[in-house]
Amino acid sequence: MRPTRVQELAFLRSVTYAALFDYPLTLAQLHASLVEVRAEAPVVASWWRDSEFLQATVGHRDDLYFPAGRAELLTTRTRREALSRDLLEREHRVLSLVARMPFVRMVALSGSLAHLNAERSADLDLFVITGPGRVWSVTLSVLVISRLLGWRKRMCLNYVISERAIAIEPADLFSANQIIHLRPIVGHDVFERFVHANPFVKALYPNFEAGKELPHFPNPQASGLKPLFERALSVGTGRVLENMARAIYTWHLKRRAATWQSLDQVRLEAECLKLHTSSHRAATLEAFEAAVKQAIALGDRRSQHATASVPALRG
Repeated sequence: MRPTRVQELAFLRSVTYAALFDYPLTLAQLHASLVEVRAEAPVVASWWRDSEFLQATVGHRDDLYFPAGRAELLTTRTRREALSRDLLEREHRVLSLVARMPFVRMVALSGSLAHLNAERSADLDLFVITGPGRVWSVTLSVLVISRLLGWRKRMCLNYVISERAIAIEPADLFSANQIIHLRPIVGHDVFERFVHANPFVKALYPNFEAGKELPHFPNPQASGLKPLFERALSVGTGRVLENMARAIYTWHLKRRAATWQSLDQVRLEAECLKLHTSSHRAATLEAFEAAVKQAIALGDRRSQHATASVPALRG
């Protein structure tokens, strides 16, 4: 059965958004990232088979979906996935360090490595959730230790929140897409609570389920001594250390504020440290809308031409 226009556009929008990052989608990925439309995966696959519009705008080969005319993305995906797995294997000790830190409740990969879509120069982007009142001391401790070990240049710890501040803003497509592509390596239960605390994610991506099995990623084990360290650090001086860490790191960050290109994406709050100082949010959403409009115009022209040609062929 031919899909509705709403279903066609949801399919197209999902493929187009991923293609902004040169990334073709499997059916499972397309299903999970289908924008604002709920459907089962086999039904989504049938839409492409039954729609002239989708076949005019979306290519399908080797079980991957990509914008029409961009089959080179299949090779790009294969190359980047192999490279990403090599990079993650190399960074296992860094991930173990962060996972073992006291008061860390969740560590998730973000950015290109979370998609297994990284080039060799990619940073290790991490999204971290801490216990209440521990954002700044955890962040500063991780950064100091990683610098001492020579890992600082490879790791990007630019979004750390506490369990008291797990509601994310702005609640838009860009944020929702980042959330569904986080790949938790520790704290899967916290990740599920995080998604539940941001209902706009399910509104935009109704097929996404945080509890579904994710692709294999490194799974560092937390230290058995972690609870002991947390109890020791919770006696008396915990709040003092947190306040000191916040004062020191805030002072350090503000010395660089003149170089920040997206001040609206920086938050230096007690329970939230967000350092998206060169955010691609506005540019990505603008490019997405332009690409969707261009694809719709192309698909409508081609499908109308195909429909108009049918009587002539039969005649």
